[in-house]
Amino acid sequence: MNERELIAGFIQELINEPVSDHASNLFEQGILTSLDVLDLLAFLENTFGLEISEEDVDMESFGTIDGLVGLVERKRSLGVRQ
Repeated sequence: MNERELIAGFIQELINEPVSDHASNLFEQGILTSLDVLDLLAFLENTFGLEISEEDVDMESFGTIDGLVGLVERKRSLGVRQ
């Protein structure tokens, strides 16, 4: 599985339904809540072995599946790991 599939699968398990539009804002659509950010953060760090800082947690990165994939790719390219 690639990053996109893993992230979309995690969110699907979290909300018990698939997310078809990976560019849609998950918070504005009511799919995720602010409490879900903690679960997402732990998932990303554990699954991809990344260290995610407070500065990384913004609507651009955490608002969409595309944003989350971009965050993982940026962190990997910078070699920012736990």
